[in-house]
Amino acid sequence: MQTIMLGLKSVPGVMGSMLTDAQGNVLAHSFPAVFDQGTLKEVAAMINDNSLGLQEATGEVKLFDIRTELGRIIVKTLPRMFITVLCEPAVNLQLLMISLNVAIKKLEKFTDEQMEALVPKIVAPEPTPAPAAVKPAEPVKKHWLERMQDGIESKVK
Repeated sequence: MQTIMLGLKSVPGVMGSMLTDAQGNVLAHSFPAVFDQGTLKEVAAMINDNSLGLQEATGEVKLFDIRTELGRIIVKTLPRMFITVLCEPAVNLQLLMISLNVAIKKLEKFTDEQMEALVPKIVAPEPTPAPAAVKPAEPVKKHWLERMQDGIESKVK
């Protein structure tokens, strides 16, 4: 899976790519270390949420091409997953599309079980044991002046 993403990164003008599932999990990526796993997961969740809205409004969307002054983001929708590619503005789109189609053909060979194995497993932390019963605090001894005052008060009554 990682080699497929690295293959896309070898296209001139491509800075990185990632494969995500429909739940927003990052299955594989070839982004530089500047993009941490948390950032990639946030982007994957945004792509998933926005693509669902666009599909409801416009019908099936097969490709997003988001152009900015600093770069270009290509999102290719597949059944149950997305390929996202971050590019320089002047990327050769025809060459990228050929590489994307090759990557898709390779991805189609993976079984559902192999794809599910790529989803990061969330392990619940071990429950912490309940704290031991706390003994009631011993009464604090009164200062000698207080004891003396109590003694005087008891004699006066």
